[in-house]
Amino acid sequence: MNKKFLSAILFGALMVSSTGTFVSCKDYDDDIDNLQGQIDKLATKEDMEAKLAQMQAAIDAAKATAEEALKKAEAGGNADEIADLTKRIEALEKATIDVEALKKELKDAVNEDIDKFRGEMEELIGEVEGLVGKIADLVTSVELVKSYAIDQESGFAPIILSTAIEQENVFSEGISNKITFTKDAEVQTPGQFLVRVSPTNAVLTPDMISLVNSQGENLDGILEVVKVEKSEVLLSRAANESGLWNVTVQLKNYGDGKAFDAATSNEGKKILFAAQVNNTLSTSETRYVTSSYDLTLGWKEFEGANKLNYFVDTKNVAEINNRFSNTSLSLKEQTATIDYKELEWKDKAAVKPTADNTENADDRSDKEVYPAVQGQALKIALSSSNDEVVAPTNIRAIYVVLDKQNAVESAPSELNAWNSYTYTGLNTVVEGTSTEITIDSKSAINDIIGFRVFAVNYDGTLVDPDGKAFYVNLGDKSADWNAVDTKITALSPDAVTTTKSEEITVSLTKLTAPTTAEWTTDEISNITPVFNAYFVDKEGNIIYNTTRDKLNTFSDVDFSKVTKVYTMPALNNWKVYEDNKAYNGTLTIKNESGHVLATMNLSMTKVLPTGIPEGFSIKTAQVAEGIYNCYMIPNTWAANQATEGTMKMSEIFNFGKGTPAQYNISFATSTVDDNNKPAAITVNGDGKLVVNKDYINNNDKHVTTVVYNYGKISSVQNDEGYVDVIRTAAEFQTIYNCIYNNTYSWHWATAEELGKKELPYSTELTYGTDTDLEADTYIYGVSTWDGRYSAFLNDTYESSLVIEDATLTSDANGEEEYFDVEIADGHIVKFNAVEESSTTNPTAPVQSTLTITAKDMYGHDVVIKLPMTVNKR
Repeated sequence: MNKKFLSAILFGALMVSSTGTFVSCKDYDDDIDNLQGQIDKLATKEDMEAKLAQMQAAIDAAKATAEEALKKAEAGGNADEIADLTKRIEALEKATIDVEALKKELKDAVNEDIDKFRGEMEELIGEVEGLVGKIADLVTSVELVKSYAIDQESGFAPIILSTAIEQENVFSEGISNKITFTKDAEVQTPGQFLVRVSPTNAVLTPDMISLVNSQGENLDGILEVVKVEKSEVLLSRAANESGLWNVTVQLKNYGDGKAFDAATSNEGKKILFAAQVNNTLSTSETRYVTSSYDLTLGWKEFEGANKLNYFVDTKNVAEINNRFSNTSLSLKEQTATIDYKELEWKDKAAVKPTADNTENADDRSDKEVYPAVQGQALKIALSSSNDEVVAPTNIRAIYVVLDKQNAVESAPSELNAWNSYTYTGLNTVVEGTSTEITIDSKSAINDIIGFRVFAVNYDGTLVDPDGKAFYVNLGDKSADWNAVDTKITALSPDAVTTTKSEEITVSLTKLTAPTTAEWTTDEISNITPVFNAYFVDKEGNIIYNTTRDKLNTFSDVDFSKVTKVYTMPALNNWKVYEDNKAYNGTLTIKNESGHVLATMNLSMTKVLPTGIPEGFSIKTAQVAEGIYNCYMIPNTWAANQATEGTMKMSEIFNFGKGTPAQYNISFATSTVDDNNKPAAITVNGDGKLVVNKDYINNNDKHVTTVVYNYGKISSVQNDEGYVDVIRTAAEFQTIYNCIYNNTYSWHWATAEELGKKELPYSTELTYGTDTDLEADTYIYGVSTWDGRYSAFLNDTYESSLVIEDATLTSDANGEEEYFDVEIADGHIVKFNAVEESSTTNPTAPVQSTLTITAKDMYGHDVVIKLPMTVNKR
């Protein structure tokens, strides 16, 4: 096994258990038997793959738990706990196992290598367990747990499912991601139950769980597990890795209820079900572990929530201020008038509030304003409990807006101030029972801001008739400089280290007597730093950058002048940076005694371009109604001589700031491959399209796709190596045309076109009389596409037409009755009368058509039809 995957786990982290306490040697001695038991079960490659995945899942789960705990510690301001949790998260991030690489090594290994792998796996398990606690085996047991949803007296209450019948409603007009509820539409609502698994840090996923009866029959046909989440419902604050999971299920379809009743009851008695987990090693006798048979399922008519209860972070809204009256603590001067009447439902939830179904209530004016932190997310979580967050199962969605109707402090200045701040998470409907909002404006610090929360039930009824407000007082972080998260867009495989991220606006404090600075980042293949940060003033001058080893002289550095920060990669290869992964760095500045004066966390995330370079466009009026009529330039204009046509791509596209050669333009079915099958022609942006004359027919449409190829800037690989990053620029259809298409027309020339005062020719012939008429001299062609190609038939553009045949036929029957057309050297020279008869003189003028067939430069027929008249003699 490649040792480089083991070295990512720091030695110091190995002595930190899942509870964050020191682990003694004796503790490890006690665990030897458990560890050896695990190794003994790793008999096959499949078992080792499963164990690798489980170890990574355990690390991920421990990291998620620590991150959630860190949020709570930050909200409570516990500095020691924050420091411990931050170190733990950093260690967990550095302990990531490259599972796929190890699996590949296992796959390529021969049987003789298995014992060697088992020995190295023992070392890896020991190191990971030292970081996250015991992993033990995969799930070895599962038990049902009584929880807040369980009747403690009578035992396990049924899993109650409902079917909501939607009422017509829109939640809400003018709000992003609004939800439209359709009258009488049927929606299944979820139920929940709680399980505990062993080992406690095993990871559950929805596809692992089924409900089964004592006959081994499961409910997979009518019931689906929609969500499995770690649960803290029975935990004390000190507890960790409890093995508790909340399982959410719902019916696939209720229908008339017959299938549900048949599956869940027998002769009026409820069938008992167990939770079954499919997750054991392949060497075990069975792949399932099953709980006791204590669960029953019930169904009831849906009843929407009619009280809006939620938590802001860890505080219940009942303890947070609103502006029910002008005595509210969120008003600086209690002289303002509060006209707005807070409403609650009198009884059941409804779609619209009326005077009959609502009442004036919810006075929290005497409650304290909630202390929010600038730039730090506020989590709003709906709850069916006042003591802790218990996600309701009858509420579908939530959104948050400003409490504009109560912005009465020095109106309208307070509302104007609120509207000027930057927020995230407002005015957007979020499916589920929680959302986050952030106030991200320095100018909002020390201000009081009001928000209002709305929620909707699965049937479209409002949980509260007018939402429920809460007020916050915004403060700033007191110790650390604000974290900066930058995104840097990879655009080319070249010059990676000169690519700048977006610039992030910052406001930093002036430091007193700083002496040294330490810059640390995540690693890539044991190389660090992987990026550097640059601090610039308002003129764009670099005040400081992290490529400096030390700040030995701080006389030239004043961080209070910094206005923006950006990052740049340190490694000259985009492929080694994982796509969309945030690489973290920390700048720590100390004084001479070693005290930390300031700490700043920064991240750089490489993102791939979502579109094409700025400035690309199709030249104006080239493509109409999705079709590009491409007039091909022949390799020779001489009639019947061209073999191909060309068009420069620069004549149709503006390439803007992108590299033209990286645009690839593909024209479908424009050639044939080696097997004589239709194939596309692809042209680089600054190249030339060359098409065989057989495709230039003024008719067939060829699907045309323009893409920009950024090259190998992604970390994604396939069997052939790193993939190119390609983005679509345009799509349309192309028709290959020559100038003699439907935009070209012919007519008998006018005197003006001939430069004469009167016509020197006549289009009327006399029966029986030969006429010397060089007709093509007087036939004029007009191109409405491009006037340069307009010309007389006897002198076409660059001799691009040659006459091959001409006839004069009667319009009445289409027959060549009275004249033959004589052609010499490709020109019409004479109209010869057919054999005369003394008795066949026509009785009236004969309307006729002169039909000329010519060949263009590509050898395609060009047919010209013009009117003539044959008069009787």
